[in-house]
Amino acid sequence: MTELRVPKLNNNDTEYLLVEWLAEDGAAVVKGDPVVVLETSKAAEELMAEADGVLRWTARTGATCRPGDVIAHLSDGSAPPPSAPDPGAAATDPGTADGGSGPIVTAPAQALIDEYGVDPARIRALGKKVIKQVDVLALLETGTGDTQPLPPVQRAVAAAVTRSHQTIPAAFTAVKLDAGPAIARARALGKEVRALIGLPELLVSAVASLHGQFPMCFAEPVTAGGPGGELAVRPSPGPNVGVTVDVGNGLYVPVLRDADRLSVKEIAERLAAYRTKAAQGAFREDDLAGGNIVVTLHTDTAVLLAVPIVFPGQTCALSLCAPQHEFALDSAGNVVKRTTVTLGLAFDHRLVNGREAAMFLNAIRKAITA
Repeated sequence: MTELRVPKLNNNDTEYLLVEWLAEDGAAVVKGDPVVVLETSKAAEELMAEADGVLRWTARTGATCRPGDVIAHLSDGSAPPPSAPDPGAAATDPGTADGGSGPIVTAPAQALIDEYGVDPARIRALGKKVIKQVDVLALLETGTGDTQPLPPVQRAVAAAVTRSHQTIPAAFTAVKLDAGPAIARARALGKEVRALIGLPELLVSAVASLHGQFPMCFAEPVTAGGPGGELAVRPSPGPNVGVTVDVGNGLYVPVLRDADRLSVKEIAERLAAYRTKAAQGAFREDDLAGGNIVVTLHTDTAVLLAVPIVFPGQTCALSLCAPQHEFALDSAGNVVKRTTVTLGLAFDHRLVNGREAAMFLNAIRKAITA
């Protein structure tokens, strides 16, 4: 008999929501079949069967699960299956919105109901078998008082921002980039490979290409010898570039792994796919994990300068602001109109100094227009 245990899906959450079983209790499954969907604060993750056998649930839809929890068994048929869970209960016994009858209410959802005094009738009126945190948040957004909670995605952002400001002594520097040549290059390359390519794609490619030249900008700060030990760094084997994506459903930072091995066209295609996932709320933890540097995009034309946070576990974060038009003198003294962008770098000043930060930015500037 094989146990199906909840793995550690990310470092931000201590518990996850069992959203949906993809295989029925008592169904025969094959190793590698997706059998259950767990939801974290930012993504939904499918768990696969680890062996052939008959699936027996030990947790129901709506359960709040923690890493290491057993949520199912896979029986080979030679041993009696474990007792199935009570059909009306979740693993953490979250209860129901009306004291016993009605829908299953997950523990995070019940906490919001209790905190904001949501009428159980409104919960029942949703007509759902399982009430999740996101369902209660949607109700609260319609107005139940003077305050409302943050959505789960924004709570995760808030936690990262708080931790960054508490633990990372960050500095910031910025350069102005004459973006005209880069924009022309992006358009020409886009026509050549038949893909939508712009400054973000060129920036990701440029950043990734400099991994070997500026390894400290991609390194992970660690404490040697455990808590209280001396600060040290763990070099990264390759550039895993995170890129901010916000299409109105919350801020996500999906990662382009080994981005130096990707063509600009491949970068464009993956970023387009990530934007679609953001719109659909379809990110998986694997999409969001493993980054060692971040590119933050600020596309509003009124944004002249943006200072990003350095994500915990990373050393640098870049910001790309929207193109601006200005007049300048060319080498012959003539007035010309040009397009510029501001490229900024926030960096952990314990590991990177201002000189190296400026060198990194200037190298990026050259690489974008190369």
